[in-house]
Amino acid sequence: MSSLEYSSARYDELPLEIVLKIFGYLDYSDLLAAGSTCHLWHSALDQTEFKARTRVCFSKVVLSDQQSPAVDLMRCDRRFNHFMLEDVTLGQAPELLRFLGQTAQSLALDNVDLNDKQFYGMLGVLPHLHSLSLKRCLPLFMSGSFLENGTNSSSILNELATNLSGMRELSLCDNQYLTDAILMRLTSFMPRLEVINMAGCQIAFHNALQLRFYPNASQSDSVMLSELLLTFTFILTMLSLKQRTLRELNFSHTLIGQSLLPLGQLNLKLQRLYLAGCRQLNATTIRTFLATQPLLTALDLSGTTCVTDENLACIAETNSQLENLKINCCTRVTNVGAIHLHKLRRLKSLDISNCDGITSDGITAGVAAEENSIMLELNVSHLQICEECVKSIASNLRSLRSLHLNNCVNGVTDEAIQFVIGQLRWLRDLSLEHCSGLTDAGLTGLNISKLEQSRKQLGPQASTMENFYPPYSHSLGERDGSLQSVKISLRSKAEDEIVRDARRKQVMLAAYEMKLIHKEDFQGHNIQQLRGLRTLNLRGCNKISDVSLKYGLKHIELRRLMLSNCQQISLLGMEALVNSCPSIEELDLSDCYNITDKTMQVVTANLPRLRALHISGCSQLTKHTLDAIIVNCTGLQTLSVYRCRSMYADIEERLSGIRTLRNLNMDNMTSIDNAEFFRLKKRLDY
Repeated sequence: MSSLEYSSARYDELPLEIVLKIFGYLDYSDLLAAGSTCHLWHSALDQTEFKARTRVCFSKVVLSDQQSPAVDLMRCDRRFNHFMLEDVTLGQAPELLRFLGQTAQSLALDNVDLNDKQFYGMLGVLPHLHSLSLKRCLPLFMSGSFLENGTNSSSILNELATNLSGMRELSLCDNQYLTDAILMRLTSFMPRLEVINMAGCQIAFHNALQLRFYPNASQSDSVMLSELLLTFTFILTMLSLKQRTLRELNFSHTLIGQSLLPLGQLNLKLQRLYLAGCRQLNATTIRTFLATQPLLTALDLSGTTCVTDENLACIAETNSQLENLKINCCTRVTNVGAIHLHKLRRLKSLDISNCDGITSDGITAGVAAEENSIMLELNVSHLQICEECVKSIASNLRSLRSLHLNNCVNGVTDEAIQFVIGQLRWLRDLSLEHCSGLTDAGLTGLNISKLEQSRKQLGPQASTMENFYPPYSHSLGERDGSLQSVKISLRSKAEDEIVRDARRKQVMLAAYEMKLIHKEDFQGHNIQQLRGLRTLNLRGCNKISDVSLKYGLKHIELRRLMLSNCQQISLLGMEALVNSCPSIEELDLSDCYNITDKTMQVVTANLPRLRALHISGCSQLTKHTLDAIIVNCTGLQTLSVYRCRSMYADIEERLSGIRTLRNLNMDNMTSIDNAEFFRLKKRLDY
């Protein structure tokens, strides 16, 4: 094909099979952008595999058949299967609900103010549901008569039973008014449940409460279920009825403890178990129960005190199918237990952050003891690990997609990060928060010594910079050459570090402004070699400057970038960044005091996908930044402006024009929903 013919080719003439193949490699936000290219590409999004990745979320809005966004959705040609309503006010929306009912397979309600009659009407038109989540829906269960036979006609209950018969997943998180009666009524309509999530529910586990509310339970087979209390005894009864199909349980952040033992007596074949924050668990209980669940592939014991070295050894032996393990903040685990983790040959994701007893030895003799092509995600944040340990992780876990090294100050050095960049080419998520020793050289491979030598060779051009920084040491002795000059530093160790950092910044700034940095100066690995990087967290890495933004961060797939407290970045670096990373959706520039209104004008104008912007503590910003946000950020959902006092004049009124804005975080405001309140008070017309 000639160059002329190639240039005139039309993307909308590609076969649908090729378009679908291309879409298979794209992230969700890229899919949305690609779908707006032409009609063919838009129609490709209606394929089954892409529908499964799409969820329609209504957040902090009024849903009414007469106004947006409900009207906009009903006019849409595409049909969706998954819906979420978060902090939503329900108006008169029967047409919307019938529209959703045609295709809806999952529905999540989070803090939605609806009563039982509204809920019945909603479920009555949703016959295809497989997943239902009711989180923080307090009014729904407050009356206690939810699904009660005496208050509802048999036809309503029969219709609900038919529509809920295909339910596979049920989530009832953080519902303080959930009771035994409500739970049994609801689950009786769902004979084939596979997933039950009761995280954060107020469950009574103590036998004394059981005896108080069910004093005659042992004398009669038929017991009137309590309308006031949710007890684990009846949860156990419900689980026994579902044990044949049940595959996932979540009791995180409840008081479950010894009650886990009778659960182990059921014939459960769990694949996923979540017990994060269950501080009543003890080592014996968890060890006994896990021994009955050899098929587990996911286990979360975060924030529990029951996990010991002995328990970790038993998990490695009895739960060899594990693919995902979280034991972060389990302070009783030491290197002795961590060494056993190498026995979990199928482990893909591991979180051992904040386990104070684990050090470099536990990691290098455990998960990083040998070459492992299975591990994809590793979190070792807040551990006392050394540089050699980080190198061992990089050299043996070459397939890692996600690596978190937050607060690993001793281990994250320039040399270690150079090794990480050179070895882990598949990384998608890299987090280096508060790794204060990291510099531009670590991210870019820049030879600082060579650069400083080049700067000195300029002589007069660079001499003006010397006035800002005193010599590294004070000279004592004769200057006439008769005696050899003796240099003795009179500074403390901390002062020396400050001066070294100032000199390093001097070299980088001078080289940057005088365009002394050339291709041959980069003798190491550059972070741009991680071509698939999507999330980068550099919060608190205050030695990172504009040099890294211009010469390092060139990632067209980068979605989230955290640069808070990186106080050396400015307009120079941000101009290069936004042109090299056009797909950024979340940007954190909090406490970067060099960020100005002009910087924000450049940022907002060149990042069309921006959804979350954090600029708290940027004290130089004024109302001009607000103007830039209003004009350019048409899709912004979250804005944080704490301590930006110069922006506060009429901020609520002015931001009401951004219809997508859902979260406004500022001083003297609860991050609720106040951002939505000032907008909704004008539109409550349903």
